[in-house]
Amino acid sequence: MTAGPREAMFDPTRYHAAIFDLDGTLVHSEHVWEKAKVEVTARYGKRPSRELLDAHVGRGLKDFLDELFGMPLTPEMRRAIGDQIGAEADIWLDRLREPIPGAKEWLMGLAEAGLRIAICSSSPRRHIDSAVEMLGLKAVVELSVSGAELPVGKPDPLPFRRTLDALSIPARDAFAVEDSVPGALAAHGAGLFTLAIGPGCTGPAYDFCPIRAESFAEMTTTNGLTYGSATTPAE
Repeated sequence: MTAGPREAMFDPTRYHAAIFDLDGTLVHSEHVWEKAKVEVTARYGKRPSRELLDAHVGRGLKDFLDELFGMPLTPEMRRAIGDQIGAEADIWLDRLREPIPGAKEWLMGLAEAGLRIAICSSSPRRHIDSAVEMLGLKAVVELSVSGAELPVGKPDPLPFRRTLDALSIPARDAFAVEDSVPGALAAHGAGLFTLAIGPGCTGPAYDFCPIRAESFAEMTTTNGLTYGSATTPAE
């Protein structure tokens, strides 16, 4: 876990709720979405570059499609292509989606400590629900928010603000767990203490996140709840 010039202990029991991203944070599924995007947009004569695909990890489809097609699409066309991408992902998700090592155990430790658990994801509702079912988390996930149902998605803070509204708590009473820069920016923009956990999350792109780790294994101590040192913003 990465620490910076000023250190502070992060004790999650100070908070009332933890808000988790889904794809890339709780489950390995970004490769499935990438496959679906490539295969569906090829039907329209488009081939997204590696750079474009990487830039839109953790984000909704609107900006991805507009950038790929080089113009704002009509809502009807965007919805039609998005539905096809979702249907293509459905074919592969159950077979290729896998739990992120340590993520479920880490989340369960928080729930057992009394924190409320929510999910804030860019994925469609049905994919959130099926992942929660697959992970065996239905009993502990209190609510979920799908960015696909909102006017704007990550990196806009709106999905996290809606999650906080649904929990009826202020941002200071919750923290977010993300694995992508767009997702972390969205959480940070909503005023949430933001943890970036996943491969590459200790890199400079995540310097605005007070907790950064390459895996959940780096986050867990003997008591499973107090997670090492964290950077805090300079005064």
